[in-house]
Amino acid sequence: MQALNNYRIEWRYIHPSTFMYGTTLQFKKEGALFKNPLMPSGTVIHAWHMLARFDKDKTVPSLPILRKGHHYEIKLNFEVQPPRAAYVKVTFYRKNDSELSYLIIEKEDEITEFKFPQEAYAYKIELINSGLNFLLFHNIIISESENKHPKNNTTTDKIEIINKVIHQTNTTNGGVSYGKSIE
Repeated sequence: MQALNNYRIEWRYIHPSTFMYGTTLQFKKEGALFKNPLMPSGTVIHAWHMLARFDKDKTVPSLPILRKGHHYEIKLNFEVQPPRAAYVKVTFYRKNDSELSYLIIEKEDEITEFKFPQEAYAYKIELINSGLNFLLFHNIIISESENKHPKNNTTTDKIEIINKVIHQTNTTNGGVSYGKSIE
């Protein structure tokens, strides 16, 4: 039996994408303590990247390489006040750096399953504010899933819907649409 991989993503540094305006940020033994009650909602607090260019970004990659078509579980471990005032967005990119799809995880301390898209080349994880006063970030754990058919496979569902629309558009009128809706 093969052991499944577990990856622990921590926040131990300030990245150029880290929101620092008016922020108090302390790196403690139990995690990163972020305080900024005046930060606008929808703003990215911190981001982790699978790909990085040291000459441009001055950082090294902070996310593991995931295998195409494999199923993974992600678990958020942080405390936020008020409750549910932060969420995580996982964005998948094609090789040309265009966005393929994304997954939003709103509940901390709950496992979310997803399939790494076959067309994806890279991904990033963003921690986003939705009205927090303070946040104690412990880690994010990504692990390979034993379940080959996850219940919450929203990423694949979105891609299949987009592919159906593109296919239907290409097959009607030779790919030219004249303002008709596709049903």
